[in-house]
Amino acid sequence: MKFFKYIIIAFASMAALVSCNKHEQMYKCEQVDASEKALIQIYRMIPEASTTAGRVYSITIDDQILWHEDYTYLGARGMVPSQSRHYIIDPGTHHMKWFLGDGTLFYETDFTVGAGMQDLFVTDLAAAPIVIDNTGEYPSDVTEITSTWAYIRLVNLMYEDENKTIPDYKLQYYYQDPTDLEWYPVSDPVGFGEAAEWGRVHVDQFAPQRSGQSGSGSSRNADDNRVGYAVSSGSCTVYYKAKMIGADGSDLGWMTYTFKGEGSAESEYKDYWTAYVGRKSIHVMRGCRISSTDNNTSGAYISQTWKF
Repeated sequence: MKFFKYIIIAFASMAALVSCNKHEQMYKCEQVDASEKALIQIYRMIPEASTTAGRVYSITIDDQILWHEDYTYLGARGMVPSQSRHYIIDPGTHHMKWFLGDGTLFYETDFTVGAGMQDLFVTDLAAAPIVIDNTGEYPSDVTEITSTWAYIRLVNLMYEDENKTIPDYKLQYYYQDPTDLEWYPVSDPVGFGEAAEWGRVHVDQFAPQRSGQSGSGSSRNADDNRVGYAVSSGSCTVYYKAKMIGADGSDLGWMTYTFKGEGSAESEYKDYWTAYVGRKSIHVMRGCRISSTDNNTSGAYISQTWKF
């Protein structure tokens, strides 16, 4: 029995030595220098209804296929590629075309990009995309246990009306703190076609259920679960509003909107999203402030996209 025991020990030792050997994993990839290449994402933010006839299945850049799918498509308020990914092209001026499933040309334009990460927002089929630079350093927190912040960047693509009138005011984004329920600015005022700097949003993962807000911590109604218990990937429902800021910097009050056309009663804009600790996302205010249709068509509302 001792003989077999020593054989088993010997095999176990050999297995341990083999498992400790370094095995280099090789992946087919190419290093990209963002100081020499343009990394782009393409967004479809046109005030429009989502229709089967308007589905885009192919995009070319300088007559070379950039993206093509047979089963998935670029529809209203969509984007390619998927979140946190980019297409790589050379800096400079390019010619872009969008095609429907039957090969019909849907959109054609020229656009210019520099080196680095950039977002291309198409808001009008008769105009070039709005290019937003995304190259700057992303914010981060270093904490002893866990952070309590998410990060938001407002992109203002909202027209005044369905005639695509560009507003003469700016928007400043606000969030309601889930702990004290006060409203705090999360962006500087930005005009149409502009993006704000990154702003911090407080995430209270143990927020109680009140005013529609709640956190993700378990047993959040228990007092002892609000102190000394860290949730490394907590989340919380957060409400947002926007103020209209005049050209002279004056506060014009909370933004209002309507889905019933010019001259109809307007409602104060307010919406909510789930904020996750450490996540970075852009909030795109798109559509038309005065619209005759809802926010799934040409009406004004926020679209959220994760960055990191």
